[in-house]
Amino acid sequence: MSILAANGRLNLDTFSTEFIKTFWAPSAVTIGWLIQYGMVDAICVGASRNYFKWGFPKGAEGAPDPLRRAMRVHMNQAENSDHMLFSMWLCALCGLPGFAATCGAVWVALRHMYGFTYRMTKGSLKAILKFTFPSYAVVQILYFSSFLGRQNHIGFGSKMR
Repeated sequence: MSILAANGRLNLDTFSTEFIKTFWAPSAVTIGWLIQYGMVDAICVGASRNYFKWGFPKGAEGAPDPLRRAMRVHMNQAENSDHMLFSMWLCALCGLPGFAATCGAVWVALRHMYGFTYRMTKGSLKAILKFTFPSYAVVQILYFSSFLGRQNHIGFGSKMR
């Protein structure tokens, strides 16, 4: 099967095979993040809601403190994930898929530790910041390394070095 691309015809079978071979690691990190966000953070919120009998559609206002922290972690993860996923895939598409996946995996681990710490330490700022700032630094590293990969003229569709 082929589709019309901007520079001619693009064979989907070749594209998907080449894409999977090149970008398996960033894809695995993306799936790992979705599992962590969907299964760990969302289940923590659901379990807290059930424990405190805090049904839907009630928000965090007036909620018991442990439930409020679990909901805040879930919201923070959603707010931060778009930046990481965008910067990781930008870096990978600019020619550094292994580096992007490594940084992405570090970010996922940092955010997992952040969520656990935030839920368990009653919102201690010092405990939270030791995982928050490094995760922000990883995203910035991914953004800036995208330019390095682009300057070396490597990326999807060209020969990888």
